[in-house]
Amino acid sequence: MSEKEIRKYSAPALEKGLDVLELLSADSTPISTSAIAEKLGRSNAEIYRMILVLEQRGYIEKYDDIDGYQVTRKLLQLGTEHEPIKDIMEYAQPIMRELAEKTSMSCHVAVESQEQIVVIARVETPSSLSYSVRVGYRRPICFAASGRILFAFQNTAKKEKILRLLEQHHSEEEINTFLSEAKKVTKQGYLKAPSAFVEGVTDISFPILDNDAAVATLTVPYIKRIPEEVPIEDVIKHLKAAAEEVSKAVSYGIVRKF
Repeated sequence: MSEKEIRKYSAPALEKGLDVLELLSADSTPISTSAIAEKLGRSNAEIYRMILVLEQRGYIEKYDDIDGYQVTRKLLQLGTEHEPIKDIMEYAQPIMRELAEKTSMSCHVAVESQEQIVVIARVETPSSLSYSVRVGYRRPICFAASGRILFAFQNTAKKEKILRLLEQHHSEEEINTFLSEAKKVTKQGYLKAPSAFVEGVTDISFPILDNDAAVATLTVPYIKRIPEEVPIEDVIKHLKAAAEEVSKAVSYGIVRKF
């Protein structure tokens, strides 16, 4: 079916609502009604009605102190009700809890979501001092530790598909930097790098594989405590073992794949 034929079947109100959700999902900061209208090239009146309905249905919420909207976790909850994702999250939870206990670090699972990664599960450390990433957290694939893992462990066709998507959102320089970093991940087999967003945090990430393709990532945001409780080398060892255990469950069909 051609693009022209597809466009014959349009639902303007639905499209406006989806435009609002996609815009808010791509931004981690609240956006005002007028800013939403401006970014989408629509009038305030058009957007206002969409926002009211989305807020009433619980998909977005308002931050009164800054007069802005953000998406809620309802979208994430809908996605994780999909059986394969639900299965792997349930299977991974006890493994993640054991990992957090062994390393005294939090950990999280992330998956690909269009040109972004999204965190779908998290386990906190029993330690009184830690750093963690909330469930629902999104970050462009180009800039995320998990993004480099999810790209590096794919076949050529899948990589080309991801690149076509990234080209719509990023500059040539950003993509070239991303590709260079992804090559390092391929050689090393995992990622260990300073966080691009938080000083003092080292991102350590391994792929959750279905055979040779990454379907998700398991990541520890490592912080060095004084005195050090668990050396980073031991954290890497435990994280690798945990990721391999979940990967085997996916590859052998113990849990359904994404």
